[in-house]
Amino acid sequence: MDKASEKVELTAKQNERLLRLAVSSQASEAGNDPVEEKANMLFDILASPLPVDKLVLDSMPAVVQGLCRKLRSVAGQTIGNLLQDPQTDIAAIKGIKEYTKQSGTCSRSDAEGDAFLVIYYGSIASALVFHNEKISQHSYEDLERFFRTFAGNTWVPEELTGLFEKAAKYCHGKKRQDNSQEE
Repeated sequence: MDKASEKVELTAKQNERLLRLAVSSQASEAGNDPVEEKANMLFDILASPLPVDKLVLDSMPAVVQGLCRKLRSVAGQTIGNLLQDPQTDIAAIKGIKEYTKQSGTCSRSDAEGDAFLVIYYGSIASALVFHNEKISQHSYEDLERFFRTFAGNTWVPEELTGLFEKAAKYCHGKKRQDNSQEE
């Protein structure tokens, strides 16, 4: 059997992505669907590794710097996995927050900006849910509202909507706790 005819094993997410691409290519012939564009952009960012920090990269020899720029990450875990793993170090979560904040401000499209915004708030949600740490200046009331909004978006994947729902409940509890202390 030659290599071209070997069976290719794909994960469920890869199959879903291929189906989504096939459907979106048909839709793009008729016109761009902004919701689908956001979903695709979000999927791509979540599936990519966190880029190597510039300070770390600059401290490496030139040969290694070139390789790191091509590989994009030393750790290799995807942003999506990092956000959903309770064992992810809080420093990595803060790194995702800063990366998405910077990337979102210079995004090339509204869809890309929206995708980075979802991941930005996903990092805040992850820090709250898994580390009991608030890495935002926003009030718990505002965060709860943001998390509920993102959890209700059809283009946000299930894994993140679950994280947003947990974070919204967390914020609701903190908000109630703050209100009872004021009385």
